[in-house]
Amino acid sequence: MAEKDKLSAIENYLTELFPGCVVENVWDATLGRYMFHVSAPTGETKHLIGVASDFLSENELEDIVISLKVDNLKAYLEIFGSKEVLVTNDGINPHGKRPSVIT
Repeated sequence: MAEKDKLSAIENYLTELFPGCVVENVWDATLGRYMFHVSAPTGETKHLIGVASDFLSENELEDIVISLKVDNLKAYLEIFGSKEVLVTNDGINPHGKRPSVIT
């Protein structure tokens, strides 16, 4: 399945979670991940979600949104607000870092 379809599935899921907000995604080459920005109608950043490239490449389209729901991305976003959370194959990290680099 094409990566753009997987990105669209994540974007659609976030749009459903946060109606009225604008969801954008960009590739961050420095961090090697896609960054999803969820902004309020006022332009204020509500949430920042990093999605590791290996999460996208190693998961099937139909499993991606299921994984976000099972790992409870919505709760992490409610708790951490505009602080970045990172989605990886190991789960969701509210520090925006891969578990192996957390000190």
